[in-house]
Amino acid sequence: MNLNLTKMMFLILLIFSTLFSISSSNWISMWMGLEMNLFTFIPILNFKMSIYSIESTMKYFLIQAFASILLMIFMINKSMFFMINNNLLIILPLMMKLSIMPFHIWLPSMIEGLNWMSCFLMFTWQKITPMILISYLNLNKNLIFLVILILMNSLFGMNQNSFRKILAMSSINNTTWMLMMILMNENLWMNYFLIYSILNLLIINILNKFNINYINQLKFFNLNFFFKLNMIMMIFSIMGLPPMIGFLMKWMLIKMLMYNKMFMILFMLISLTIINLYFYIKMTYFLLFNFNLFNKWFIQNKKMNNFNYLMFLNFFSLFFNFFYLY
Repeated sequence: MNLNLTKMMFLILLIFSTLFSISSSNWISMWMGLEMNLFTFIPILNFKMSIYSIESTMKYFLIQAFASILLMIFMINKSMFFMINNNLLIILPLMMKLSIMPFHIWLPSMIEGLNWMSCFLMFTWQKITPMILISYLNLNKNLIFLVILILMNSLFGMNQNSFRKILAMSSINNTTWMLMMILMNENLWMNYFLIYSILNLLIINILNKFNINYINQLKFFNLNFFFKLNMIMMIFSIMGLPPMIGFLMKWMLIKMLMYNKMFMILFMLISLTIINLYFYIKMTYFLLFNFNLFNKWFIQNKKMNNFNYLMFLNFFSLFFNFFYLY
């Protein structure tokens, strides 16, 4: 009981620190909220104590502490740096906290030692504060081209076999789409983030339930036909294939860029996202081509769990949205 109260306390403090940061009126208070967020998140990473989680926690602490120091230095000495756009200085430590390229290498190595609940918080909740702080800055729209260069991180997920690292690379890629949406329209970012969080929750729930950590383990993922189908559809959804709700995320930004006649940026975004499809498809390879096990896992467990209804929600949601919007 005591441990449950401890977990609840740190999770409530984590939520409070984020709300404290995003509702502050000056940068010092925002920085204090970021620090509070760091020191409440570290115990959450160590709920299930192991050597790997301690190592990951140390990496996370050092990187975030360094980014916080940089942010404080740039805030205090902003007038000492002779740059045309001072906001560019403040965005660098926030990019480091978000693990956006070129400050992204720490995330895949750190995420490998965490349990799935901590991974989910890293991919979703921990992005909220830096993203909203970036949205407060008066950024020059030329930074869009910087974001396009950032998107080159697609190449780093090619040779990964660990699900945690693949989802980390996916998270970095989706963060760059969110950053682009912040520059274009902040309401779009909120919708994108909500859909992305739901998809992450559904995928991580399946991986956690069946204790799947590496792609090779999908060979033996023959426990339940509907969970297997659900897994494939969730991966297709986060890829952004049209019938799924994941396509709605990218569709919103594509329409916004088309309305603003930013065709070059749109072309580069879509081209670089196609590279990402490679390691998503690699995740589905063992799920799709285990034909010899089909009868076994279909007969083994025919009853449908309530959770699987989300699979149909994922598939038909885009049609409902289409009728609602038009």
